[in-house]
Amino acid sequence: MLLQTITGLLRNDRQEALTGLGTDYSGRHWVRGRITPESLKAIARMFYSVQTLHSPLLSRAAMATRSPRPATTAPSLRGPLRPADISTLPTVAVLDTGVPANHSILATYRRGAFISPDSYGSPIGDHGSFVASRVVFEDPDFGNDPPVAPAGTCRYYDVLVAVDYQDIDNKGISRAVEAVVGTAPDVRVFNFSFDTAPVEQLDPIKQHENLLLVQDLDNLIFQYDLVVIISAGNSPPGVQPLTPYPMNYDDPQWQLGAWARSFNSLTCGSFVNRLTPGALVTTRGWPSPFCRVGPGLCDSPKPDFSAPGGNSTPTMANSPGLGVWGLTSAAMWEDRAGTSFAAPVLAREVAFAMHSLQRVCQPGARPYGVTAKAFLALTATPANVSGAAAELAKRSLGRGVADHRRLEQPVPESAVMLWQGILEGPGDIARIRLPIPRAWYDVAASPTLRIIVCWDPPVNAAVRGLWATRKVTAHIKVNPEEPSLHGTRGGYGTYPMIDRKYDLRKLPRGVAVEGDIWLIELSYDQIADYHSALTFNPQQRVAFAAELYDDSDAPESPQSAVQELPTALTMTRLSVQARPVASPVVVRPIT
Repeated sequence: MLLQTITGLLRNDRQEALTGLGTDYSGRHWVRGRITPESLKAIARMFYSVQTLHSPLLSRAAMATRSPRPATTAPSLRGPLRPADISTLPTVAVLDTGVPANHSILATYRRGAFISPDSYGSPIGDHGSFVASRVVFEDPDFGNDPPVAPAGTCRYYDVLVAVDYQDIDNKGISRAVEAVVGTAPDVRVFNFSFDTAPVEQLDPIKQHENLLLVQDLDNLIFQYDLVVIISAGNSPPGVQPLTPYPMNYDDPQWQLGAWARSFNSLTCGSFVNRLTPGALVTTRGWPSPFCRVGPGLCDSPKPDFSAPGGNSTPTMANSPGLGVWGLTSAAMWEDRAGTSFAAPVLAREVAFAMHSLQRVCQPGARPYGVTAKAFLALTATPANVSGAAAELAKRSLGRGVADHRRLEQPVPESAVMLWQGILEGPGDIARIRLPIPRAWYDVAASPTLRIIVCWDPPVNAAVRGLWATRKVTAHIKVNPEEPSLHGTRGGYGTYPMIDRKYDLRKLPRGVAVEGDIWLIELSYDQIADYHSALTFNPQQRVAFAAELYDDSDAPESPQSAVQELPTALTMTRLSVQARPVASPVVVRPIT
């Protein structure tokens, strides 16, 4: 009745019309149309149930500005090398501007496709193809040689959400994610190479509305156990910071957009991986000049990771030779710069980690997304940046470069252990037996434990100072009756990650090591009310990655001592989830 009444106010002689309608994940109804300012004022005056009136909520596909074709552009000299069985490769869902279905190189690695009803309707521009090629081929470096497509090692699921060659329909994001999950539930890693303008630069209404959509995304991740990778975003091309690079970390144009501040997602920054004459950055590994910087919501440590994304000229402009390699929609290799092209490199690492962890799950079980997050956070290679760019690197490169390969090739200097499980509700305590061999403990000069705990809580945008509604606590004990050890300060407010390091020699007063098994206790508290329109199951997924090592000049490896423990024979499978976390229920008023 409301829509019919609003439609009656529209004037056909001014070409006013309603062009779309839908429902957000949290249950809010919306309608889109072409409406003049006079009709908008009438709607605002007559209908008190209308919450907001605003122009469309759009994100910009990072580095979408058209630029002259680089001199390094070249077609592939031959078709790509193909792995023996492409169907066994992990998959990343790419929400973007689309990839042509008949792409001469990428079509081989296409897992499936979804076209958002509100999108342009067909692939447009090169951005989607370039991002997908980074998922498939990672970060190829052809140097001065002609580009030749290597064998792809990952697949992509093409999800078209763009309304033109550079604008993404924010309202369609959650619906697109749910569509992919419904048709391909094994696809659990999603890449978003787009973001809004910096949150502080959005007008209050759009700021509020975009953050509600980020809230929906975080709650979708909780519901379906997904991992979403979001690019940190770029500064406007050609815009000079008020304070020259690399001291530009407080510049308003370099702050994060709305999507990049999501708590349950991983945000990817960008750094310079190859040096080019005439470029602004002359030190390998320094942050890309255009990469936006954190912190995120509630001073959270955003971005989370980083990957190669390219360089710029001293005037903050694009130029041939300063980017990273990827494929256009016409299957031409080009080099382009942007955090858009760093995010898919992180996304494929997450997909490979999930793929490897699946092999150690019992039939019917699967690894949690937070398990992959914890492992990659523990084993990431930190950015080695000092001097003038140190603060910028701290606020734009996160934990550094993620690498799944330690799951396949463990290093001998340390022992890494993974655990995942379910906390049944607030106050429920999970007690996990952690093997720390006494034989190694006694001979190690500085026995050390580092542990990273991750979880994916429901969120509520109404509690802006917290965002998350649940907070996990972790305690390390020699045995259940003794007090907890004190580690480094490894919490980030309400951000769903704990990173602590424990000197295992510093035991509580009166506590002594008695055997080979210590204890980790995990529990969570509900720290804020849930979204009023949703009801969440009290179960909470949680995982940790723990590393034992000797932090001394002459380290003693714990590997052999751990492998010799009788309990090591049982440490070969991830925990089986007793029953799934129930989906949130949208509570609708009875009419």
